[in-house]
Amino acid sequence: MSDIMKSIPFGQLMEWILEEHKKTGQIFGIQKAYVADPDRTVEIFGRKLETPVGPAAGPHTQLAQNLAAAYYAGGRFFELKTVQKMDGPELSACIPKPCIVAEDEAYNCEWSTELYVPQAMEEYIKAWMAIHVIAKEFGLGSPDGFQFNMSCGYNLEGIQDSKIDAFIEGLKDAKDTEIFKECRTWLLEHAELFEHVTKEDIEAIPSEVCNSITLSTMHGYPPQEIENIVMYLLKEKHINTYVKCNPTLLGYEFVRKAMDGLGYDYMAFTDFHFKDDLQYEDAVPMLKRLMAAAEQEGLAFGVKLTNTFPVDIKRQELPGEEMYMSGKALFPLSISVAARLSESFGGKLPMSFSGGADQKNITEIVETGIWPVTVATVLLKPGGYKWLTKIAEKTEECNIGKPGEVIAEKVRELAEKSLTDVHYQKSQKKTAGKRTEEKSPLLDCLKKKDAIEKKEFTAHKRVCGNCVDVCPNRSNVLIEVPSMELLQVLHVDYMCNECGNCHSFCQYAGAPYKDKFTLFASEEDMNNSTNNGFVVLDREAKEIRIRIDKKEETVKADQPSGILTEGLSELICTVINDYAYLLM
Repeated sequence: MSDIMKSIPFGQLMEWILEEHKKTGQIFGIQKAYVADPDRTVEIFGRKLETPVGPAAGPHTQLAQNLAAAYYAGGRFFELKTVQKMDGPELSACIPKPCIVAEDEAYNCEWSTELYVPQAMEEYIKAWMAIHVIAKEFGLGSPDGFQFNMSCGYNLEGIQDSKIDAFIEGLKDAKDTEIFKECRTWLLEHAELFEHVTKEDIEAIPSEVCNSITLSTMHGYPPQEIENIVMYLLKEKHINTYVKCNPTLLGYEFVRKAMDGLGYDYMAFTDFHFKDDLQYEDAVPMLKRLMAAAEQEGLAFGVKLTNTFPVDIKRQELPGEEMYMSGKALFPLSISVAARLSESFGGKLPMSFSGGADQKNITEIVETGIWPVTVATVLLKPGGYKWLTKIAEKTEECNIGKPGEVIAEKVRELAEKSLTDVHYQKSQKKTAGKRTEEKSPLLDCLKKKDAIEKKEFTAHKRVCGNCVDVCPNRSNVLIEVPSMELLQVLHVDYMCNECGNCHSFCQYAGAPYKDKFTLFASEEDMNNSTNNGFVVLDREAKEIRIRIDKKEETVKADQPSGILTEGLSELICTVINDYAYLLM
């Protein structure tokens, strides 16, 4: 299969959302919608937020569909996936695949968008338009109750490049972009599809997508480079700016002791990054200068805590030599950085958080005055985006102050507790292992009751569903075939980047993104893959090209013969008849 994702045209994206919701009450497989209280909001960057949480820059903020899914689940602050000068196939070639493993603590070896930068901008604008519409159409909250936050890196020269400059300016105000015009035109021309959205609502969608940006700092950045970039963003781009800090600010000895004490003594890292990265004694005066510069410009400045933590690959967790740790093991480090900075600044330094936040600690984080909070690792676990709903619900009763009103004592107490809290310790439970040594079958995966992992949220009707939940891109889809007892898992090739996360949680020995019956967008995509699957050549005639075990045939989907079994025929016909929005 190919790891190159295809962008879904805006019209198809909207048809998918509307049709799936009409039939199932879901969008992109998210079963429960979060309904916000529009009267209960907080404010940051001069804009409202219905919840102070959302997906972090990463696998859940790369495509329009996963941004829409996160909104449906309760996210309201979206840190868009980082863009840099290097993009597209050049960038993809630098990312070994698979690139994510999230079984306990999580690791990854990916960093910025795998799309071309102009494509990334288009995805974000499509999502912006779609979310404004579904907010009102499905009664999920106010259309102005969410925010998009840009993320860019990694050096000043790259950020000043015309490609990145066009990206920043295009998201600051998208009115002159072709994709904004295209989305607006489609919505106006199809206004009859909506029950609660009027043409006036569509025309009122603002073109100012982002008024804030997060600088993603690469390990080894000299302090002057970081300061120069932020100054450029504040003074030249005139945009509210947060800078992402690294856990290495804590020093090697602290981090080594913390990881050992929590049971991660096997985690391999040297003092290299600690010596090479920004030093704490340099960070504090730099941040003070940047706060003063932002105030002069009438803008907000703060820090994002923290980046992921680089460790050596020693146990073949992922291909390559170095990977980035996140999840529960990162939380004690991120909150400890927050504790040090909040003390140094008397709680007056605005802080955003991303580093092991989940449903168990979100209340404690937010009530320290640290927000918005973005998450990624928890969404890569069984339950997927549904955990975002839990997190959003947890914040409803929180006392949330203004940005820059951090309670240093509370942060310190939380940081100290985290170093011994069992929630952040290495799990002593032995993994159950795979139920079978066989790869997952084309049809009829495990029933829920037969699955080993029976954690909350894995309970899809009539099927395990782990691979559907944990896919950030929504590329594993549940199909209900009328004649079949079990729901069927269909892998959608054009939405997959081969991150490999579904492999970690499959009850079979194989990997769903390789083993499940696959829908291809085109014959070219099929030729670039070895997966068993099909491409629809003629919808009306139900003509398809199918491949099973390296044998290929061009047949009628409703006429089983040869490699086209009755079961596969029923599945394919169901896709054509009832899930046509999946077809490119």
